[in-house]
Amino acid sequence: MTDVSLDKPNFMKTVEHAMSVRKLTASLLTTLAMLGAIATGNAQDHVPPADPLAFDPDFQWFRPVYDMDLADMKPKKRANTGWFATYDRLALYASRPELELVQDAETKLDQGWGHRYEIGYMLPDVEHGWMFTYTQMNGPGERDVVARERLIRFGVVADPDDVDDPGPVIQGDGNTPGYDQRLYFVGDSVNVMDFNSYELNKTWRMEPYHYGGILEPFVGFRWARLNDYNSQQNYITTADGSALPDVNLGDDYEQLTTDSVITENEILAAQFGFRYVKFRDRFTYSADFRGMVGGSLQCAKSQRDVETTVGVGDVPDNNFSTQTRALYDRNEEFVIGFDVRGELAYQLTEAIKIRTGVQVIDLATGIWRGGPVDPSGTNQQQGGSQDQDVVMVGATFGIELNR
Repeated sequence: MTDVSLDKPNFMKTVEHAMSVRKLTASLLTTLAMLGAIATGNAQDHVPPADPLAFDPDFQWFRPVYDMDLADMKPKKRANTGWFATYDRLALYASRPELELVQDAETKLDQGWGHRYEIGYMLPDVEHGWMFTYTQMNGPGERDVVARERLIRFGVVADPDDVDDPGPVIQGDGNTPGYDQRLYFVGDSVNVMDFNSYELNKTWRMEPYHYGGILEPFVGFRWARLNDYNSQQNYITTADGSALPDVNLGDDYEQLTTDSVITENEILAAQFGFRYVKFRDRFTYSADFRGMVGGSLQCAKSQRDVETTVGVGDVPDNNFSTQTRALYDRNEEFVIGFDVRGELAYQLTEAIKIRTGVQVIDLATGIWRGGPVDPSGTNQQQGGSQDQDVVMVGATFGIELNR
């Protein structure tokens, strides 16, 4: 009988290897079981995030609201949640440009009209969201205009063979329809501008104060464009002695010279501010403050147009126009400004408020109006400083929707 002895070291290694595989398998199974339990628990307790596209207006925009409903509703519940939108009609007065040849013009205000659109989304429960605002200001378009009778009148010859009979003057010959004489309306711009502003803000809603007021701070970005239009016209004619006979033009002629400039201000600014809201019965009181700091990219385009009419007696010999090439000037300035609003809204229905208020937009520095000053003095262009301020102030009235 053969004695077979086992190799003890190799046997022990085999046993230890088998135990390691068992422990590893048991550990993996235990880990998978724990992860499955955690996932199941999270699935039961997890609340899905708010979907901004889940818009359910229920179409009851004009459902009546009662004073008792508002009295029992907490301020936080009355604040805008989900999607909301506002529209306001603006009746703002704007300050005049600071021109080199006009003293104290900036103290005058001229009326313009505009619009303000606002769309926002406030996440429920988490109390923060986004808000986009577009503001448009049309005008003012203030001008000083004087009617000047032109030198040449077109006539209709009653008898073609009689050159001495020019016939009656045409009642409006296309130059000035509706008038029985040919006129130039010579004018200088006083305050002609337009303003467009785009804002995107991240907003937060704080907990209501003891008396129900709610503060909503925000930070964001504003891109605005302010275009200024400035023109001066000068009319001369040999009829009143303002023009002398010219060897090239003759004894009878007239000239209308127009010097015009368009000054563009592209404003890129960081923005910060807050909104305070207070509810009382059907009324909502609100105040907004927006401060902005940034830069203004400026560009001015100036050009001269001259229209000349040459003629003898009642028959014009020639009419021609000349235009100089456009000249461009550019500059950059630092901009500081603010936008302040105060509004009072009335709860008309469950989803609709009507409101009115006041607004002040002040671009305190960094605005160019009037274009460059002509150093030669040959043009009528007045020009203005590249670091002016613009104030727009007036009333607003509009509507607010929230469902």
